[in-house]
Amino acid sequence: MFLMSTTKKGFSAKEIQRQLGLKRYEPVWAMVHKLRKAMGNRDARYTLEGMIEMDEGYFTFESSEVEQEKGIRGRGTAGKQNVAVMA
Repeated sequence: MFLMSTTKKGFSAKEIQRQLGLKRYEPVWAMVHKLRKAMGNRDARYTLEGMIEMDEGYFTFESSEVEQEKGIRGRGTAGKQNVAVMA
C-alpha cells in the first residue's frame, strides 16, 4: 500500500513484484487490483463539498544537517517544512 500511495504516477504490479522480491505475478496482481478498487471506493465516498479553505504554513523541524539561518523567512528558509492545510 505504501508503494502505491507514495508516487504520483503509481506502481505497476510487475514493479511491486520486483520491489517485494516475490516470484509469482498472479497474487501480486490480485492484491494491486483489490487495493486500487478500495482506493477508488474511498475517493467516491469522501468528496469535498461546500466551502473549502486552503492555506500553507511553514513549521520548524530539527535536523543536525541543516543550519538555521536568521533573517530568511518563507519558502527559502532552511530548517522549515512547508505544510498544506485544508478545512
